[in-house]
Amino acid sequence: MRNQAKHRIRPANRMRMLTATGLAVATVTAVAVGGASAATSHTTNRVVVDSLSLTPSSPTTSTSVTATAKLHATRTLQVQALAVGVRSASGAHFDFKASGPTTLSSSETVLTPASRTFAAGAYSYFVEYESGNTWHRLAPTGSFTSNGSTVTPTSPATPATSATPSSSPSGAPTTPAATSTPSASASASASASASTPVSPSATATTIPSQIPTTTPATTPASTSTSSAAGPAPVGIAGSWHEVFADEFNGSSLDTSKWTPNWLGCGTCTTPPVNSAEQDAYAPSQVTESGGSLHLTLAQQSTTVNGKTYPYKSGLVESSGKAQFTYGAFEARIYLPAGGGGVANWPAFWTDGQSWPTDGEMDVMEGLSGDACYHFHSPSGGPGGCASGDYSGWHTYGADWEPGSVTYYYDGKEVGKITTGITSAPQYLILNNGLYSSDAQPVAPSDMQVDYVRVWQH
Repeated sequence: MRNQAKHRIRPANRMRMLTATGLAVATVTAVAVGGASAATSHTTNRVVVDSLSLTPSSPTTSTSVTATAKLHATRTLQVQALAVGVRSASGAHFDFKASGPTTLSSSETVLTPASRTFAAGAYSYFVEYESGNTWHRLAPTGSFTSNGSTVTPTSPATPATSATPSSSPSGAPTTPAATSTPSASASASASASASTPVSPSATATTIPSQIPTTTPATTPASTSTSSAAGPAPVGIAGSWHEVFADEFNGSSLDTSKWTPNWLGCGTCTTPPVNSAEQDAYAPSQVTESGGSLHLTLAQQSTTVNGKTYPYKSGLVESSGKAQFTYGAFEARIYLPAGGGGVANWPAFWTDGQSWPTDGEMDVMEGLSGDACYHFHSPSGGPGGCASGDYSGWHTYGADWEPGSVTYYYDGKEVGKITTGITSAPQYLILNNGLYSSDAQPVAPSDMQVDYVRVWQH
């Protein structure tokens, strides 16, 4: 993704992997109500959840779980998205994939999102919908345990009069921060070769214990386990111990782990990663609330180093603070929708200090509506795109081993690259970018990150 490495042009022969989905069987009856839509804020629209089910009701960590919800509205209600939300005991988001815009009416709507797996632990689940850029949670809330007990929803005695907003995508901040000039040039080149930007040292100074660079001594086993307490990579087999994590449960960004722009000072607004972008990166667009990191794109003219960009957006990177050679890399991310798929140019990726010599691993980047993966090196940038719509909440992971990188979306393998794999340390980056020739930009838009985790053998 760095410099010209971010490929905005849709690959002609992309690799597509189909993922299996299951059908729900067990049914649990419940009743609920929802909030008012933005278009009809003067009217209370009642939304009733007729039934809600998970199959299987007592999953293991390797079992695909399918949710089915049946609901209707007493008055016609247009919603931006409809989903089955899932929360862990710590409040982390593990939602099933949300639908696109939907009209709810007195006729029953059946919601059957794509199936997914869950790491061992206790979870709660519920139906929610997005209206007026706010998510509304519907009663009742069910519960289940992966590797454990059965699903036992609890219904309220009577429907509530309004839905409870849950943490969800929201509009971009309306009050911009002042723009300053970065202390180091971060401008990028879109030519065939890129010069290395001035950046922090490759040696971590803040959290050295989280920057191992040794080669794993073992090959992944047939099942995913963890040698230390905590979650294991979703769908990635092997014995792992966690070496880095940010759950974004605070009220502000942890600057011991992240810098809120592209290789600049902590308060600087910087040029974009790639000269093909039309957004500058500002700390004002990076916030943490509701258990998520928010990277918000806003249509606001921003001048940096004498060049004016029509948009500004959010980016975080860990250069000089956390970098890794090999391991399992995972993030759970909400990607705004647009044009029938992923909006704009969001990405979760890693990069070395010297591009392309040290390599670049694109775990996920939104390209022309698709979620795609690549590995860039002096040998090239092979990769592909996963089949399906990856807007909404999804988990993106990569298992970087000597000589190969295997990519996992929602715990399912979507591709593997075995050429040009480098062995130099790479740091973490998440950004909500916008391509310069994007015909249908979505702004404001909020790319949310539930967590970022890294494991090693």
